[in-house]
Amino acid sequence: MKIKLDKPIKIIKQAKTVVEKKKPQIHKLNLNIDRIENPNDAFDVFEGSVQKILSEKGDIEHNSFLKTLNAVLNKFTATNQLDGMNRKLPRLAENFVNLGNGSLAGIMYSVLIKANHNSPWLVEKFATNGLAIAKRFHDPVHIMARCEDLRRIYSITSPQSDKLLKILYEEKRALNGIINNYEGAKNRFCSVKREIKPRENYQILLGFIKLQIAKIIKESKPKEAIEELKGAYELISTVGKGDYTEEIERLLAEISSKK
Repeated sequence: MKIKLDKPIKIIKQAKTVVEKKKPQIHKLNLNIDRIENPNDAFDVFEGSVQKILSEKGDIEHNSFLKTLNAVLNKFTATNQLDGMNRKLPRLAENFVNLGNGSLAGIMYSVLIKANHNSPWLVEKFATNGLAIAKRFHDPVHIMARCEDLRRIYSITSPQSDKLLKILYEEKRALNGIINNYEGAKNRFCSVKREIKPRENYQILLGFIKLQIAKIIKESKPKEAIEELKGAYELISTVGKGDYTEEIERLLAEISSKK
């Protein structure tokens, strides 16, 4: 007697349907923040709305999120209460991370970094937090961006330091990840205002970062510095960045003369 397979096949198909994850519904924020005078009240309305959406497993359209967030920020800055926003937003970002939404948390830290650009210690604090979030969600483009924020600060406040070197190596790893898996990085990239840059841009930046690493380690690790410089030259020379290639050649000659 032949055994019919219709039922088992149907069961398998049903099982697949159950396993498939349902994509979160995307909500557009439509809050009239301008009508709320008190900045703390405006923040409470913003926080309550986004928390409700995320707690119900939804997501928020990023352009409307950023627009609303900037409207709330303007309330605080217009009344010289930016410190209040600096306290409230990191707490909310942490809640977003706990709910599994690193993208919105990253947007909030980007806003905080720009709003506090005149305060290096706050930029360092917020960029460090933003870097931790980007790493947690395996987002190499935003790891690189937060490393750039920190590199700019440390290049001024802590040049030649281990702190700067650590960030340079972190940025180097992120850039290698972007270049070696550009399509994957492109698919994960999420920015409100722009698309991911061409691969060539990241190659130039990687060459520059390798050059900065070599400058710091040329005395303590000359062999490694030479390898970094050779790699930098290979990356940068292909796009004709003459200024950098001349500096690399000079450093290579300098290190070689001391061997």
